[in-house]
Amino acid sequence: MKKILFPAGALVLFLLLPGITPAATPPPEAVAAAEAGLTRFLSEIPPSELVNFGFAEGEANDEARVGNPWELYTITPDALLAAGEDTDVESLISPTGLWYFPVILDGTARAIIKVDRVEGDWEAVAFGSSPLAGELEKISGQWPKAGGYTPRLIAVYQAAAYFFTVPEKNSRNLTPLTFDGIGFGGYLQKSLPEYSATAELSELLVPLREVVEDNIAAHRAAGKGGGE
Repeated sequence: MKKILFPAGALVLFLLLPGITPAATPPPEAVAAAEAGLTRFLSEIPPSELVNFGFAEGEANDEARVGNPWELYTITPDALLAAGEDTDVESLISPTGLWYFPVILDGTARAIIKVDRVEGDWEAVAFGSSPLAGELEKISGQWPKAGGYTPRLIAVYQAAAYFFTVPEKNSRNLTPLTFDGIGFGGYLQKSLPEYSATAELSELLVPLREVVEDNIAAHRAAGKGGGE
């Protein structure tokens, strides 16, 4: 299996399929794969390149560990196009089967290890996405598991954007993750601390549909299929 490395500046989306359950925990094999992958990736990346993956020069990287994982969800084009402003977000999202494990060093999330099932076995297949690691850390701090919250990480392929929802807050919140202060469609955080305020599906539904439909149409015009 070819390993994929994503530098800190790269925002990479990974996704696929339907069915929704309460917040799940990864199988032990997935956790073991993340831990083994962390050791492998850190040993394979040249020390001079680690700065591109969320680490500072000279840090004791052997002290890095995997943190609490995020199950990755998506909203398929069919689900999005059938949704109304009063649709529950939880009914729209589908688990992809992928897990994102933050890499923690000195109490701070530095990168993400992506764990996927490959030919029946769990495997760490990508390392990087430092900006995403930082945003997930902020969301976890604002909506902590200790407070009874289970925020969901959602990516929409055709919009090339990440979102999150907090089912315990209400059934219709859907908030873009912001990178360098800006999220999908120019969305800006309206209050501090970051992610303390959430957006509503009704605010995003029309622009999200437009972007997804345009993306699908462009793929079809280019002969690349529907993008669904």
